Amino acid sequence: MRILYLTTILLLTFIAGNGQNKKFEDGLHNGSLDFKMPENFDTLSVTANPDMNYELALKSKTRDLEIRYSIRPLKERIEQFEKRAKDSASGMPAGAHPNKMYQTVLMAVIMNTSGNHQQVPGFKSFPPEAVKREFNADWGATTVYPLKSAFGKGYSNCMLVTLHRDNQADVYIFYLFNNKEDLPAAMPAFHALKFKE
Repeated sequence: MRILYLTTILLLTFIAGNGQNKKFEDGLHNGSLDFKMPENFDTLSVTANPDMNYELALKSKTRDLEIRYSIRPLKERIEQFEKRAKDSASGMPAGAHPNKMYQTVLMAVIMNTSGNHQQVPGFKSFPPEAVKREFNADWGATTVYPLKSAFGKGYSNCMLVTLHRDNQADVYIFYLFNNKEDLPAAMPAFHALKFKE
């Protein structure tokens, strides 16, 4: 009886743990991404906030550093765009193609997560050959900025890495920290998420 009880508890724990990351797993699948859990990190509960949804949070075991992952698959957005484009004869503009909006959306993400709507920091694009080789992405960029938002509660700074692959997904990886000395602890996680071949 005791063994059955322990087995049931372990099974429920496994199911609950996997359910917590179901949105993340769906994002990986729909965005054609691979993820490898980095060493020296534990998962955290996702905290709802008005600034930016994310699907997975990791906390460093050794430093005051948190990593949050947001995956935005493009399939549905592209289908909606194509439908609008067909209907554009009725006078409704289709707008920009989702494969061409990643820089504009990135600026909105920075604005929302920083909490600074007056002065939005710029970003530095990765060299195309490097982002292709390291992440199998078509485009990527990074920036660092101070946090004054509900998204950043408990942290004063964010390093954001974004990746885009045509027809697959836009990805936002937030490295939240207070002291720049803690940021090198993120290195084992830097290539944890990448697009599939």
